[in-house]
Amino acid sequence: MSNILDAIYNISKLKNLEVEEITSGSNRMLNIGEGLEIFVKNAFADTYKISDKKSRIAKFSEVFSYEGSKRTPPDLMIKKGDAIEVKKVETLTSELQLNSSFPKAKLFSNSKLINKHCRNCEEWTEKDIIYTIGHVLKKSKKLSSIWFIYGSLYAADASVYTSLKNTLTESLENTESINFSPTNEIGRVNYVDPLKITNLRIRGMWLLKSPFKVFDYIHQYSKDIDFQCIAIIPTLKYNSFNETSRTRIEQLENVKIFDDKVQDPNNPVHLIDCKVIRYER
Repeated sequence: MSNILDAIYNISKLKNLEVEEITSGSNRMLNIGEGLEIFVKNAFADTYKISDKKSRIAKFSEVFSYEGSKRTPPDLMIKKGDAIEVKKVETLTSELQLNSSFPKAKLFSNSKLINKHCRNCEEWTEKDIIYTIGHVLKKSKKLSSIWFIYGSLYAADASVYTSLKNTLTESLENTESINFSPTNEIGRVNYVDPLKITNLRIRGMWLLKSPFKVFDYIHQYSKDIDFQCIAIIPTLKYNSFNETSRTRIEQLENVKIFDDKVQDPNNPVHLIDCKVIRYER
């Protein structure tokens, strides 16, 4: 079973850190975003050096149980392993656009935000989720940095976000002057105009601060370094990885691993033990 340590190891062996630009559309940012997803997919599957398409597809099938769509999370799920959500930014301080999907500490199979293919791709109830954020330089395909952050260190419990959504929905439901219908998003207001032919769909646009800002007390980013890979992993999770993966990453020359503590997203005065992995070159 592949894991985050294997992905970092595979990235460390790359000479070329350019992200492939997918040419299936006119929106460059989206195209580079898709290229970043492929980059991350290759990292976890160890397929950077496999040029034959059929062989690469076969390896992906071995490693992953699900590959997502643009509309529903996650982007990838490792068989009997973690879920992965990939986000691309062109500036370090850019907020991550999660659209209608609020931040997740974990991914649950009974979530209304995932589709049936994700729910049924393997036997699972919950998965740890890794937010993978790649900084691709503007007007370039060069990957400047990549962050791997576990959701349990980045997002509060689901109830924190759903309670806000429910509060907004209830407020609209109790407004007598509008014809409101509840949905999986915030809701829908019907018959806005006198002809009753216009409806308003109300959906959330969740934005998450970049790890560059959130974890600035853990990692001091350097603009003078060509490439930086930073991973923040709960210590209990790190210790659960197989010994081969841990030994291999710990022996890499340019990798530094140290113990630290991060604020609990549900209670900031409580600190969570974590391992910070930093690969620079």
